[in-house]
Amino acid sequence: MRRRTALVAALALLALGLTAQTSAAPPEQVELDDFAPTFADVGDGLGLFVNIGRDDYCAWVDGGFMGPPPVDETVSFQLNETGTGAVVASFQGDLSIELWRFDSDVLVDPCVDTDAQSGPWATGSAHVQANDNDFDGSGTRTNSFGVRGQGTVEDASGGTWHFSWTNRLQITKDGEFRERAANFNLHPIG
Repeated sequence: MRRRTALVAALALLALGLTAQTSAAPPEQVELDDFAPTFADVGDGLGLFVNIGRDDYCAWVDGGFMGPPPVDETVSFQLNETGTGAVVASFQGDLSIELWRFDSDVLVDPCVDTDAQSGPWATGSAHVQANDNDFDGSGTRTNSFGVRGQGTVEDASGGTWHFSWTNRLQITKDGEFRERAANFNLHPIG
């Protein structure tokens, strides 16, 4: 009887320990004032600025990245802690986008690549989704993260275009950086 009680007590402690290791904090919302991804759509010859204008972005870069970038709006990310300690982050919402034609020289960075242009080729908005499965860099898993969006832009001559993109990146547990997807789609509407 004593042996059976000890076994039941040991199993109860083991179960409690397993539960404690896999429980996670409830989801929380975090406001980020620095979400301003930029992308190079090489196929269409366009630089994409999301949630920030190119001129504001480049002024921030020229100023030495002081403070957060001057984004068009603060975004709210949902954070969920997993049982292994990694934090998963996700966002979805409608954000402004600018598309700038690349200059004829080589691709260097978003500001240099577009500095000969007098203004954006097209502006508009897109429904944007972003996620990161190891937002806090816990290192407990391969980190997969990215941004995708689709929306409508109007070019300088009044033409309307559908624009969408998917950008997916990965950092392995060994620290290797990989681009998993970089797809862009631009076509006229109407």
